[in-house]
Amino acid sequence: MITTILNQFVDKAGAFNPQLFRELKSRLTIRNLALVSGVAILGQMAFIFFFSTLLPVAKDPDYKDYYNRYCLGSPPPNREGYQQPHSYIPDNYCVQDFLGNWIVNWRLWWLDFFTTLSVIGIAILLVVGTYLLVTDLTKEETRGTLNFIRLSPQSAETIFLGKLLGVPSLLYVLTVLTIPLHLITGLMAGIPLGLIVAFYGVLIAGCAFFFHIALLMGLVQSKAIAVQSFVVSGSLLFFLFLLMSITLWGEGGGFHSSLDWISFFYPGKILVYLAQATYLPFKTVSYLKESSLTGLRWYGQPIFAHAWSGITFILFNYGIWTYALTRAINRRFRRPHSVWLNKKQGYGLTLGFIVINLGFVAQSTNASRLYQNFIVLQIILFVFFAILTLALSPQRQTLQDWSRYRHQFHDNPRSGIQDLIWGEKSPSTIAIAINAAIVFLYTLPAIIIFPLNSHRFAVLGGLLLGLTMITLYSLIFQELLLLKNSRRFITAIACLSVLILVPMIAAIFVGGRFSVISSLWFATFIPMVAGERIFSLGAGIALLGQWITIFLIGGKMTHQLKQLGNSEMKRLMLGRAEKS
Repeated sequence: MITTILNQFVDKAGAFNPQLFRELKSRLTIRNLALVSGVAILGQMAFIFFFSTLLPVAKDPDYKDYYNRYCLGSPPPNREGYQQPHSYIPDNYCVQDFLGNWIVNWRLWWLDFFTTLSVIGIAILLVVGTYLLVTDLTKEETRGTLNFIRLSPQSAETIFLGKLLGVPSLLYVLTVLTIPLHLITGLMAGIPLGLIVAFYGVLIAGCAFFFHIALLMGLVQSKAIAVQSFVVSGSLLFFLFLLMSITLWGEGGGFHSSLDWISFFYPGKILVYLAQATYLPFKTVSYLKESSLTGLRWYGQPIFAHAWSGITFILFNYGIWTYALTRAINRRFRRPHSVWLNKKQGYGLTLGFIVINLGFVAQSTNASRLYQNFIVLQIILFVFFAILTLALSPQRQTLQDWSRYRHQFHDNPRSGIQDLIWGEKSPSTIAIAINAAIVFLYTLPAIIIFPLNSHRFAVLGGLLLGLTMITLYSLIFQELLLLKNSRRFITAIACLSVLILVPMIAAIFVGGRFSVISSLWFATFIPMVAGERIFSLGAGIALLGQWITIFLIGGKMTHQLKQLGNSEMKRLMLGRAEKS
């Protein structure tokens, strides 16, 4: 009977999505479902037993006072007949009613139960789910079945929807079996049903985001399947731990800068709203910092102080980046050797990135604090542009084909400029420069309006120098990708790492001791740290040197691309002549 129902369910899923049918057919077996059900039942029983041991038990006659986290009483007066100072009186002294039952703060107990289930569930879903997806795709790539799937008439969206729903299907079954206990604990803690459903929605959005990252990483070819899977899932586990740490950091509950934007990728962020809805004092749930949300501002507005506006922002944030990942996956799947994003998508992604991140800079009206937040923003901008450069930069063969194609239409300069701006196979340098211009133009009004006072020109000059340096890095990276070396990608990463790290290390450890090289920050991606020196002669020389270097390397790369195109044309013409 169970087998018949299960087969009917799988067949219906197959009619909806053939790839989903393929995944479910191999995973949803009676044996696997029985195993998952057993794990779910035993795991929930273990949780219930563990939390029952945390409740107050019979008082030891050797101890006069008894304290427990879930008790509500206050200690009796001491022998002199008066209470101790209030700061020394614990609020969790255990007392009994006339029937001998402990007076327990059941709402706090249920909330702790609910929160523990939530955090562990998030970790299991995301870490195990990403591991399964990366492992599945790398195995498909190794066996060659992924190429077979590419040739199928199914769209990329249908195939990867089947992967997302099918590969972690047993994990979804485990989650569904845990929902009743999780829902009961939340309702007993006094959390409204609407907020619990909103938490499930945020968790689904978070899974979609991280699972899309896993799919993208799985499409990167690697022979070390187990190593790649563990690296991706282990990195995600560390990332989740980092996000949780940002949420719980100190008394402030966060960094109150652009780093707080990163913390919104942690689905457990909204647990603060759920704890707030129980009306328990936050000192009793110290692991959930109310200020991690209520103390944050976005463009000066406390939108995170209200549960539904904060949840809307989190869902919107997930939606933007999941959509971008979806486009990258589709392109990478159909054309494994193409760029991950086209340039139009890159422009939109950059605009969305700076719009969201700049809002977290305005956490305070204090000029020094704003200046520090702009420095943090510049660091995050460097990381973003490094990823964007990797996503937009074509490989040597693609550039060689483009150069040969463009060589046939050299009499149309307007078409050539448009191709550099919008073309997928053209070099990425102009596109990176345009993305840098988007960031600068959007940030410029904020630098003028924000109360930066004496730091205003340091922020303006530092942003300009930093974006120019990022453009130079991308140009060098694209130039290194033209090398004939088979390991040119690793060579490019190694060379850029040296160019980035050496000036940074010198500026940190040496620059402050010798005035001659105190302006080494101008040669890094965070020149804003130099402060007022940003308008010194050294800064002007650094900016001029950056532009001269960009011009020289750009001219060299243009000449090299023409040579590649001409040599390819000659090779093709010789081949045709030999055949004739």
